Amino acid sequence: MGAIGAYLAASARPSTRPAEAMTAAVPHRGERRETFLHGRCALACVNGAGPDDAELGVACGIAAAFAGTLDNAADVERDLVRRRLLAAGSSRAELIATGFAAYGEDLPGRLRGVFSAIVTDGRRAYAFRDHLGYGLLFYREDAHGFYAATEAKQVVAGAGIRREPDLDVVDSIFFNTYGDDTPCALRGVRRLPKSHGITAGPAGLKLRRYWDPEALLESARISDVDLQDRFAELFDQAVSRCLTGADVISLSGGIDSPAVAAFAAPRHLELSGRPLQALSAVYPRYPSVDERAYIELLAEHFQIPLHTFEQQANMLDDLAHWVALSDGPFPAAALAHYAEDYGLARRLGFRSILTGEHAEFVFALNWYVVDHYLSHGRLHDLRRHLDARRAKGASWRRLAKDVARGVAPGRLLAARERRTRLGLPAWIDSARASEGLANGIASARQRWRRLQLSAFYGPGLSAEAEAICQAACGVRARRPWTDVDLFELFLGLPAAQKFPDLGGKSLVKRFMRGRVPDAILDRKGKTVFDEALLAQIDYVTLRRFLIEPAHRLAGVDYRALAERLRREDLERADYQYARQLAGVHAFLAQW
Repeated sequence: MGAIGAYLAASARPSTRPAEAMTAAVPHRGERRETFLHGRCALACVNGAGPDDAELGVACGIAAAFAGTLDNAADVERDLVRRRLLAAGSSRAELIATGFAAYGEDLPGRLRGVFSAIVTDGRRAYAFRDHLGYGLLFYREDAHGFYAATEAKQVVAGAGIRREPDLDVVDSIFFNTYGDDTPCALRGVRRLPKSHGITAGPAGLKLRRYWDPEALLESARISDVDLQDRFAELFDQAVSRCLTGADVISLSGGIDSPAVAAFAAPRHLELSGRPLQALSAVYPRYPSVDERAYIELLAEHFQIPLHTFEQQANMLDDLAHWVALSDGPFPAAALAHYAEDYGLARRLGFRSILTGEHAEFVFALNWYVVDHYLSHGRLHDLRRHLDARRAKGASWRRLAKDVARGVAPGRLLAARERRTRLGLPAWIDSARASEGLANGIASARQRWRRLQLSAFYGPGLSAEAEAICQAACGVRARRPWTDVDLFELFLGLPAAQKFPDLGGKSLVKRFMRGRVPDAILDRKGKTVFDEALLAQIDYVTLRRFLIEPAHRLAGVDYRALAERLRREDLERADYQYARQLAGVHAFLAQW
């Protein structure tokens, strides 16, 4: 997958050299490089051996660098052609340049897809990324000018600054105390927040949110019958936007990816004349994890060829390589596993992988609903919810506790979290580790609201690492559930309509009845990967990075951890924290 970079010189003596350095810093993105100068701004792009993913273009006196996918390019082009601003068949970069001339900073809100872009009139530069931040964009401003690029390492290279870690950021990543304003783990580089654009010029930097999902919450008024039709329309659109004709679906036995397959299979056949294919990991050695029976049922139901494989990579394989390539430790992503999946997909001839990932952010987060009903005076909805839980066997005492918590001040709950060990390993300081969670507790009136918007806040460190892994493997993962138009539909639903009963996914299961086999929709329980996870703990790698590391984080008892690693008796919580800590020290070991 390609990358872009830009350098806006502070003086009247611009140079293409910083932009050229940016493209040279990401050989995993490709070797086909292009650079040009527009006024004081140098733009650059780099592509690999496949179709161009990044472009440069000039139109209407505006130069643009674009990287990613533009799912509604035809719609935007149609409007600009109708207004006689653009010729049909123009490149995406030319479309972006013309669109900025026509719409200004409102342009990003009109776009759909996974993208980042930089436009300039030669004196100022405006950079932006997609609504959910799947397209990456990092920046820096100093006395020499403004730098923006797809990866943080590109900004470091373009600015000519020393590559070194920001220890405070690394510490905040491990203890989960980072937020929207947290810089990158490489010192001197910042990331552009999701749904934002940034303007650089003589007046300095100006950050502006171009899309505000909070305004959409519970704003819809739509009947259940019309809602089902609207869902089918928007989900079909979301899936169709992701299809290229060279796609494979990462199929599991839950509801999220089978729902995608239900819409993608017929559309892919219509688009390419070939059936959509599926790729799935199976775990015959771990029966509690293995979903082969469900996956084979789905493949037969949708009449799609199925490729299965056993995961050979360990989660910690090539850890030093991946944290270096990602420009920092990542809290959740197992890039060795992703790389194995992506690499197999690429060898099978696919460049696009459809997944059901991140669907939970769209329709499944039903925590704090009691708090929401209480704080907004929705007593009818509260009673219906409590009656349903009581009918399912919840005790009056349990319900009373939930109601009490629903009116408790945020500071009281935060204090409680700081007193609770949260299932932490004994070698982690509980007060230090609970700080991030406790600081994230809002007032009763805001808890549900913040939960529904959780996909739009925070730096998305794991998604960043996954995007870089995709680029290195030559594939792009697409997540139809997070299509902005579909997401807006679910954001607008009142809580009682979005969560009509106790199940977080019951609404979507109802929508998919008749499209996805009943055996999937009515499946009880959820696959938990603990058995496979604990069986594959790589103690050799953990000891390599965690026994006597050169740098030590406050709040970690390294002596106690070392003893556990020597005894090789880590439990689930131990391993989760140890794995993340190993990523931290693998990153710091570069210096």
